[in-house]
Amino acid sequence: MPHNIRAFGWSLVLVFVAVATAMAHLAVTKTMPEADAVLTESPEQLQVWFTQDPDPAVSKLTLQGANGEVALGETVVADQKSLVAAVPTDLSPGSYTASWRSAGDDGHVRRGDFVFTLRGTN
Repeated sequence: MPHNIRAFGWSLVLVFVAVATAMAHLAVTKTMPEADAVLTESPEQLQVWFTQDPDPAVSKLTLQGANGEVALGETVVADQKSLVAAVPTDLSPGSYTASWRSAGDDGHVRRGDFVFTLRGTN
């Protein structure tokens, strides 16, 4: 087999291994509220959907606003590979950062966040 064809073959193998490794990690598929959403009403809950079932032992949702951390209800694993936490009080207008922490099938803890804005009603 010519050297350049063999090198190309090995390159393909390495690409497939890299893709398989990346696919093994938990990843977000969607959020509620959606990332960068501008809302006119306070959300009743935060929810994050993943590519794998989140591990309840390490899963957590938190919310930060201009005045610091916002108290949320308990983070629970919900249907469709998601985490959910209630927002028990109405939020004030402003920008919020929702953060998540969880692990998937491979046990690696992953973290991420998304931002949304609540506009005041006029």
